[in-house]
Amino acid sequence: MIDRNAGLKVSRESLSYRQEDQSLRYQKLLEAATDYTYTVIIENGRPSRTVHSICSFAITGYTPAEYEENPFLWFEMIHEDDRGMISENLNKLLRGVEIPPFEHRIIHKNGSIRWVRNTVVPHFDGEGRLVEYDALVSDITEARRAAAKTAKINRAYKTLSMCNQALIRANSEKELLEKLCHILTETGGYALAWVGYAKHDVEKSVIVAAGAGKDTCYLQGLQISWGEMDEHGQGPTGSAIRTGQIVLQDSAVPQEKYKPWQEKAKQFGYLSSIALPLRAEQKIIGALNIYAGESNAFNRHEIELLSELAEDLSFGIVALRTKKKHAKAVKALAASSMRLQAIFETVQAGIVIIDKKSRRIVDANPAAQKLIGLPRTKLIGSKCYQSICPADKEHCPVLDLGQHLVNSGQILLQADDKELPILKSVVELELNGRPCLVESFLDISKRVEDEHERLRLQGHLRQAQKMEAIGTLAGGIAHDFNNLLQSILGYSGLLLYALPEKSEHHQYADAIKTAGVSAAALIKQILTFSRQREHEPNPLQLQYLVKEALKLLRATLPTTIAINEQIHMQCSSVLADSTEIHQIIMNLGTNAYHAMREKGGALSVKLDEIEVDQALVNETPELIPYKKYVRLIVTDTGHGMDQETRQRIFEPYFTTKEKGEGTGLGLAIIHGIITSCQGAISVRSSLGEGATFTLFFPVLEQTIPLLEGAEKAENVLPRINARVLFVDDAERNVTLGESVLKQIGCTVMALTDSREALDVFGAVPEKFDLVITDQTMPHLTGLELAKKMLAIRKDIPIIMLTGHSDLVDEQRAKAVGIAKFLMKPISMEEIAQAMGEILLPRKNRD
Repeated sequence: MIDRNAGLKVSRESLSYRQEDQSLRYQKLLEAATDYTYTVIIENGRPSRTVHSICSFAITGYTPAEYEENPFLWFEMIHEDDRGMISENLNKLLRGVEIPPFEHRIIHKNGSIRWVRNTVVPHFDGEGRLVEYDALVSDITEARRAAAKTAKINRAYKTLSMCNQALIRANSEKELLEKLCHILTETGGYALAWVGYAKHDVEKSVIVAAGAGKDTCYLQGLQISWGEMDEHGQGPTGSAIRTGQIVLQDSAVPQEKYKPWQEKAKQFGYLSSIALPLRAEQKIIGALNIYAGESNAFNRHEIELLSELAEDLSFGIVALRTKKKHAKAVKALAASSMRLQAIFETVQAGIVIIDKKSRRIVDANPAAQKLIGLPRTKLIGSKCYQSICPADKEHCPVLDLGQHLVNSGQILLQADDKELPILKSVVELELNGRPCLVESFLDISKRVEDEHERLRLQGHLRQAQKMEAIGTLAGGIAHDFNNLLQSILGYSGLLLYALPEKSEHHQYADAIKTAGVSAAALIKQILTFSRQREHEPNPLQLQYLVKEALKLLRATLPTTIAINEQIHMQCSSVLADSTEIHQIIMNLGTNAYHAMREKGGALSVKLDEIEVDQALVNETPELIPYKKYVRLIVTDTGHGMDQETRQRIFEPYFTTKEKGEGTGLGLAIIHGIITSCQGAISVRSSLGEGATFTLFFPVLEQTIPLLEGAEKAENVLPRINARVLFVDDAERNVTLGESVLKQIGCTVMALTDSREALDVFGAVPEKFDLVITDQTMPHLTGLELAKKMLAIRKDIPIIMLTGHSDLVDEQRAKAVGIAKFLMKPISMEEIAQAMGEILLPRKNRD
């Protein structure tokens, strides 16, 4: 009995244990369940209650009893965003439309969100009305999470692949950045992607280089720096650039230093972001920034992929920049090559490229072709010593001695075998892998000619300086010398009037006067050479000047040279300088003497008046047709000259005379005088036939008549009845002046003190008809004396005489009011004519 009871007790305990174990296992089975069933009862076309199986607890957290207590709990636990879809599916069932399985979210009793698949089996009554439907709910949360993870990984790989394709295909850095940002947002599924570049300005600012995604306006006005001490440099982008490390920020893990950026990002729905540094040539150049709309968006594997992407992007940036630099370099090289080719083609210097080994010409520019005289086709391939260099082919100083020439004076061999002086430079270069010589050369033949011309001009300059020195000396002594000449000419003139014309003593006096005139002309000529005497044109009658000049010339020529003159005395007046006319006759006579001094000969001088016709204009183009000219023809029977000499005779300093016999200025001065008179000069000559110089002086519109009673007859003086005050500080000039004026018929008061003369004049100014004064005097100069006298009596005519003065000239004298300004020495006839020109018109008025 005891044993039976004991056995029963053990059996009951074993059964109890098995029941408890089965219950525990059933509970675990229920908890592990991923599916449950439920039934929805339809009444009056609406769900009225639901019946859920026990497994609903494992999936939703709610027991069947809780579903029974709240008939609408099944709908309330559906995620708010999915309720519309559930309602639509229920309406379809109510209309008798079967629906396929669908997925949606539910909110677990513990608040978590789970994904389920709902498979519905409807039940209809005999009339086709829905009375209830059964459904199988499967928990697919983990499956969707795994699928999402897989999709995300696949998307990441696809994104990486597409970005690598963009790296390969992009043609520019901007295109690459924009394409990559679009791939990250459109394919990668990220909310925003942008690239920021670090600037090296004072603020160390970061600029947005490219961006894509939703709400890119987030980037507008974004102030970011990568400076460590800048408040705008503490964000993810600035930190990544500054440190070179990947920086993550997530709204689920708030960080104080990222707070400003997290708050702004949240406003645009960005809950997490990653900043990946970009490197180029071992330097951080910027950052790739990627934003997501959910927290914890970047896991370890994804970070690795994005880090790889950032490295690829860095490589792509460097590659594109290198490509751009290379393209720029290629373009610059092409432009440089074009410029060099243009320079090679257009430079004035000849350039020849020679193969160093074969010594053959490889290329030659147009300037070289022109200088050498051969086309490029004939130059290329020819030996340099055959075409351009007269050097021995076996001994080239450049090649054999390794010389590098720089502007070395050399000879260029031209095609016509002429040798051209050049400046040559030679450098050695390697062109297309072969050593070459580049020779450049400049034609310096003009420079050589210029150097010869420079040496010639230096000789001319020295000659001119000698003449100027003589002129300076003459200017210094001109006053005194002319005063002496005045005495010689004046007293010889008085003697000529005092002595019988045919007497021997008359001839002596005439010779003295002639020598004096010659000396005066010489002083004037020297002053003209040295520019100390200006051109003074006046109406002149050349016939008298030519006759006077021939008298002077006759005294200087040997008896082996005859002078034949043919002077027409009725020639009209011309505008010229009397001294220059004397100079023309003397220079032409001197040249004729040099041409005839060995064998003698004849000098013929003809003066007449002509009207120029077209035939004469054709011979001498400077002439004006149908205009009247006074023509002076000077012919010698000397040795003549050839054409080359004839073409150069009017050049300054050109001379055929022996050294020391001529200056080369004579004919050049004559040409200048004729030009200043608006005339013309021509020459005819040939070797052995002598020379003829023809000078044309334009006739004045109104010819100046000879003064009445002052004809140019020799030894006949006009009679002028005038009261004259004569002033000169030199006693000999006062005595001479008084004698000359008395000879003319004047009443004279002659004084040596200008102050005394002023007092005398001031006392009785109406006592005098004319005042003649010297310029250079102590106390009061002639100019000062004239001013004071004119202040006393403004109508008093004054004649000023001077040997030479730098202080006064004819223009300044006339500006003061002086009637006549005459240069010493002056003849009796000239002083008489000057007085007549002043006084006779006054007498006629009176």
